[in-house]
Amino acid sequence: MAFPIRMPELGTAVSEVRLLKWLVPEQASVNRGDLIAELETDKATFELECVAQGVLLRQCTPAGTSVEPGEIIAYVGQPGEIVEDPGKEETAPLPPPQPSARSERGPKVAPVVANLAARLNVDLANVKGTGARGTITRDDVVHAERARSASVTVLSRMQSAVARAVTKSNAEVPQLRLAATLNMTRVRRLLDQAPEQGRRCFYDAVFVRAIAKALAAAPLMASHLEEQRIVPPEGLHISIAVSSDTDLVLPVMRDADTRSFEALRAGIEALVGRARRGSLELRETTGGCFTLSNLGMYPIDWFEALVFPGQTAILAVGAVQERSVVNNGRIEACPVVSATLAADHRLVNGRTAAEFLTKLKEIVEAGSLESRL
Repeated sequence: MAFPIRMPELGTAVSEVRLLKWLVPEQASVNRGDLIAELETDKATFELECVAQGVLLRQCTPAGTSVEPGEIIAYVGQPGEIVEDPGKEETAPLPPPQPSARSERGPKVAPVVANLAARLNVDLANVKGTGARGTITRDDVVHAERARSASVTVLSRMQSAVARAVTKSNAEVPQLRLAATLNMTRVRRLLDQAPEQGRRCFYDAVFVRAIAKALAAAPLMASHLEEQRIVPPEGLHISIAVSSDTDLVLPVMRDADTRSFEALRAGIEALVGRARRGSLELRETTGGCFTLSNLGMYPIDWFEALVFPGQTAILAVGAVQERSVVNNGRIEACPVVSATLAADHRLVNGRTAAEFLTKLKEIVEAGSLESRL
C-alpha cells in the first residue's frame, strides 16, 4: 500500500511553508533519509527527508505551492502501484456571493483546491478551470496566484510574516517600556584596541553579551507565556534584528552565555551575512528567547521596539553619541547610548524589568565583556 508523505510540523514560530521545488522526479527510487524536496518558510530554506523506501509514485503538491502541516504532498510505494488521485474528492459548488456570467452555481472545485485558493487569497470566481467539465485544478489556482503576483507589488513572504507578528504583538501583548542611558567610555576603549577586522558587529556583540549576562541574573526575562504557563527558554539564545532590503530577519545567536566575546562577534558577523544573503538554516531562525534591535549605525537617539510573539522582551539601542555628563562633580564629554527595554507586562512587572536594565547597565559600563580581541 502506498505510504503518504506528509508535511511535518515545524513549530509555532513558523507561520507558512512553501514547496519550492522537487529534488526527485516521479517514479524515481527513494530511500529513507533521501532529500526529496526543497521547502521555504518565512525564515529559512531547508530540504525535506523521505521517511519511506520505494518509488516516488506521485507528487501531490506542485512546486511553488504553500502547504499546511500534516498535508499529504507525495506518495511512496512499490513500482507500478496505483495511487488514487487525491484530486478526485467529491467536488462542491462554491456559493456565489454575486451572480456570475459563467454559472449560476459557480465553478466546480475540490475542497482541497478551495482550501489552497483561500490560503493564496485567490478569487475562484476569476479562475478558469481546465479540468474535466470546467473543474478548477490545483494548477489553475497556482497559475492564477503567480499571474496576480507578477502584476501587483505585494509584501514579500518574509515581510508578511513580520507584519503578522508585530500586529499580533501590538494587539495581544501589553508592553512595559523602560529606558536607560549607558556610559560607553570603557566599551569605546575596547573598540579602539580591537584590530580593524575585529570591529564588525562589535557593538552587537557587546549588547548580546550584556543581555546574556543580565538574563542569567533575571531569568524570568528569558521565559515566555503560553496561555497561563510560564515556559522557560531552551537556552540563552538571543535573536538579532537584521534588515535585508525591505525585509526584517531575526537570526539567532545560540548559547550566547557560554561563548567568548570574540566567538560572539565572529558568530554574529557570520549570521548577519547569511541573513542578508537569504541562506540561514532553520535552526538559525528559531528558539530565540530575547531580541536585540540595534540602530546605532544611524543617527538615532532612541526608539521603541515591539516584543515578538513567543518572547518576553526586546532591547532597542540607538547610536553612541557624545554627551555632557557630570562625573565626580565635573562636567565631561562622554560617549553614551540610549537603551530602551520593552517587556510583556503580563509576565514582567516594573521592578523585574528595572532590575534587568540596571544589571545590563552595570555590565556595559564596567566593560566586563571578557574581550579577547
